[in-house]
Amino acid sequence: MKQINYDLGIIGSGPAGLAAAFEAKQLGQKVVMIEEYMWGGTCPNYGCDPKKILLSAVETLHREQALQNKGLVGSATINWPALMETKQEYVDAVKPRKLKGLEQAEIEHIYGHAQFINQDTVATDEYQITATNWIIATGQRSRQLDFPGAELMSNSEDFLNLSDMPQDITFLGGGYIGVEFANISHFSGARVHLITQGSHLLSDFDQVLVREFEKEMLNNGIEILFDNTIDVIQKQDNKYLVKLSNGTTYLTDLVISAVGRTGNADKIQAEKAGIKTRDGHVTVDQYLKSSNSHVYAIGDVADNDVPKLVPVGNYEGRYVARQLAGQDQAPLEYPTIPQVVFGTPRIAQTGVSMVEAKNQGFTIKDLEMGNVITFFRYHDQARIRVAIDTNGLIVGASIFAFEAEELINYFVTAINMKRTFAETQANLYAYPSLGSEFSEFY
Repeated sequence: MKQINYDLGIIGSGPAGLAAAFEAKQLGQKVVMIEEYMWGGTCPNYGCDPKKILLSAVETLHREQALQNKGLVGSATINWPALMETKQEYVDAVKPRKLKGLEQAEIEHIYGHAQFINQDTVATDEYQITATNWIIATGQRSRQLDFPGAELMSNSEDFLNLSDMPQDITFLGGGYIGVEFANISHFSGARVHLITQGSHLLSDFDQVLVREFEKEMLNNGIEILFDNTIDVIQKQDNKYLVKLSNGTTYLTDLVISAVGRTGNADKIQAEKAGIKTRDGHVTVDQYLKSSNSHVYAIGDVADNDVPKLVPVGNYEGRYVARQLAGQDQAPLEYPTIPQVVFGTPRIAQTGVSMVEAKNQGFTIKDLEMGNVITFFRYHDQARIRVAIDTNGLIVGASIFAFEAEELINYFVTAINMKRTFAETQANLYAYPSLGSEFSEFY
């Protein structure tokens, strides 16, 4: 086994790990990265990027349907196999692109399964690697459930690699993954069942807007089975018999589990390095440092109370790299973090929640935007809720709109720059556009 030494070793090549690697290399560190599955991690290979490619077709179809008999005649349909070919064309280019970037930056990279063997050393099949500091960026995987027939369920990666869209498909889980995949499947021609144990979907989002979101899904023909779980799944010929907790039974072609994810830190023998973990996630402090002072965790595998999103992982990766270089010794502070559910339409939010704003006595502006030109042109019944603190500062926003993922970014800037409503009008934006409407909301 070949023995090698580095300043910094990174386990996992997803966005968080890559951000740390490139930042550390620029700051003069000798860096090695270890990956055992797909270079680039979940997002570009079997996560947010492939999902967005599938959504591109859904977006077009949704807009066509909204404009039917309003100046547009005829409607396209989604060719799922052709759409998946487009998706795969993108995915196939990820590995060579990531490896080329690592090579150009002169960052060493090793393919293999990494496991700690002591406080500062990791072994793969071919190498024993010692580093002054380590970053764990191993991400998460789909959570496994335990009920009769649970092993018959597929997961999100399976869904994003479906060669054909089933005629009838079931999703278990009322979070953003289940909701997004349910919408994609519906617009791709499937009959969709969405099962959630809650009385409403998307528990982490503004429930006032979630009600609007649910209404849209139900009007589209998606069956939402609230206050339910799956008790049993049985294989029957080429279908699956699903038995729900309320006694309902039905046949479906495919069952996808979307009930959350667990961290991958349980795969690397973290205990041999004195690293504490919980549910597969690495316990970290306010510096993203583990119980081993020379080991950090970033991105989805870190056990901290922030949304597990690509921009967050990137932010954490760069922070740790600067910290190791002695450039950033303060505890990590996060700017406001936008979150988006890519349904039809979208829900997006950032900053203080509407519930928290109400509890603190802040003002909440609730704006119906459907008649404003930017939204009216697509017959988008947009709704925007904005929280304003006692000093007049914008501190939170929640949006229900077809282009919510773009509009929320204006609020991110306003919150981070501590702007009042009046100060949002300080910029002139192209008209008509989301920017121009943002500056005129108030």
